[in-house]
Amino acid sequence: MIEDRVYAARSILVVGAHAFDAEVIAGPLAAQAARQGAAVTFLHLTMGEQGHPCLIPEHYCAQKEDEAARAAARLGASVRNLGLRDAFLPNDDETVLKVCDVIRELKPEVVITHWHGSWHKDHRAAAELARTGMLFAALPTLKRPEPAHTPGLLLFGENWEDDEGFRPEHLVDVSEGFDAWREAVNEYELARGLSSFPYIDYYTALYRLRGCLRGTRYAQAFAAASHSWNAGAGLFSPSAGGRKAR
Repeated sequence: MIEDRVYAARSILVVGAHAFDAEVIAGPLAAQAARQGAAVTFLHLTMGEQGHPCLIPEHYCAQKEDEAARAAARLGASVRNLGLRDAFLPNDDETVLKVCDVIRELKPEVVITHWHGSWHKDHRAAAELARTGMLFAALPTLKRPEPAHTPGLLLFGENWEDDEGFRPEHLVDVSEGFDAWREAVNEYELARGLSSFPYIDYYTALYRLRGCLRGTRYAQAFAAASHSWNAGAGLFSPSAGGRKAR
């Protein structure tokens, strides 16, 4: 089961377009995995600094950096920030290499990011950056500061903005991580009522719904990469028995 592979992982990387995205697509899972001993890292590609109705982006960026750090601490996770520009997240090779370098440094066994079917351009870019970053990270001939690394599992989390074509293929029990998640997201002004969208109500209900279908109190839904993608990624891994493919 995907759930067994996730919770057996020693390192998990969650790639979000904006601070707060990683926490909703994988926050309860992150808390539960961290409690079981995994090193969990949230990689915020941007801080989402354009999203405040009153504060200028520079001030809101600083606020969200503080909020993200406090939220990660409550979840038992670490946090990285690429410092890219909200609403203008580039999907180019230069940015992919930055993601690649993080993957090679942290060596996650599981990578979680956005589903690509979003109306938000930054979310679509984040999904592609994570997927291509994994490809670059796996290439043994691509010389970077760290050696090549191939994560074993790529998952796409559920976000209300990323619903087009999303299929909940895997339901992962996150009951033990839910309370920590609720405390963590309350660190964000965005969750406490800055937006007209009721984030906490929505995701609490969503995780409960997925839990009902999973047979647990709470669960999170994930889509997986295609079989052809998985096969392609395997080209850069040692062959069965530890022998190098010829």
